[in-house]
Amino acid sequence: RVDQLKYDVQHLQTALRNFQHRRYIREQQERQREELLARTFTTNDSDTTIPIDVTLHFNESLQNAHRGMDDLIGSGTNILQGLRDQRVTLKDTHKKILDVANMLG
Repeated sequence: RVDQLKYDVQHLQTALRNFQHRRYIREQQERQREELLARTFTTNDSDTTIPIDVTLHFNESLQNAHRGMDDLIGSGTNILQGLRDQRVTLKDTHKKILDVANMLG
């Protein structure tokens, strides 16, 4: 019987602690809610601005560098094509000179 009473007392104390904790949490939430409702909000200060100009300038610089590299690659491709054309022309000229030299003996 004494053990049963000890168990009941422990159980009731635990239930009381749980109830007090839930009540404390509820009161705290109500207090925070009231604080939020009573607070007056204002617009943001100028300190919250984001330095977008620097980022835009950096982005433009990257795009210009990208365009420049594309132009450089295009120029290199045109130069290589011109060298190939010159090689074909020089080979044809060399062949004609050899043909003329063979005809003259």
